[in-house]
Amino acid sequence: MIGIFDSGIGGLGVASKIRKKAPRADLVYFGDLANMPYGPRKTEELFELTLNAMRFLKSQGATQFVAACNSLSVAVIAPLADLFETPKTRVIEMVVPTVSAVCKRTHEKILIAATLATVRSGMYERAFAQQGLSVDVIALSKLAEAIECLAGENELEAIIAPAVQKAIDLHAKLLVFGCTQFPFARSVFSRAFEKRGYEIELFDPSEAVADEAIKTFDVEGEGLNTFFVSKPSQVFNRKVVDLFGSHTKVTSINTEKPVDN
Repeated sequence: MIGIFDSGIGGLGVASKIRKKAPRADLVYFGDLANMPYGPRKTEELFELTLNAMRFLKSQGATQFVAACNSLSVAVIAPLADLFETPKTRVIEMVVPTVSAVCKRTHEKILIAATLATVRSGMYERAFAQQGLSVDVIALSKLAEAIECLAGENELEAIIAPAVQKAIDLHAKLLVFGCTQFPFARSVFSRAFEKRGYEIELFDPSEAVADEAIKTFDVEGEGLNTFFVSKPSQVFNRKVVDLFGSHTKVTSINTEKPVDN
């Protein structure tokens, strides 16, 4: 079973791509809405939240994990991968599949729009530098939470305005969504660039991460979809129904006390 976790709805995009590519895979998802957003949090906090999420998913039968949150940098995932990984247990994060896919796509000017935690970590700059590429980054610290709260288009456009301006100033050819929530505002980004008369490609990494999961994980099962959240949310419930069908249920749980390994 594949366990997928994020602070909110962002990872649902990754989960839906995995479902489309692997209809028989068994998926269990945990959205940590009680602690959302992850973006402003320190590494130590993110480590504890991730450990708690993975322990819970393991208690639900997950043996393969996707950390569908860019704020969970390699500094967080690597030690947890060492803790959880066995010959039958694997952990995939967002950065490596994203960088690999982008490098195959273009070597032109790239801008990464992400959360504050992701930008602070410097993980994208380091990962691209290992491929011989220099990238620029910008933090949109309020965007993930605004998307989760169903903010209006005008509010979202105001939040993303610095990224639009920076992309234009840099003559960027590719804008990478460095947060899994950001693709849910793709249409707002598109219209903002259109208003400025600027052509740019918007890149959603969820496809690349799903491809990595299909290549790496056992995706033969009964096609089960199971969803848990640490805090009830009608927005989350509606997004699950939109992506996975009206028959899909979401269960609210309390994960304050870690589940034993």
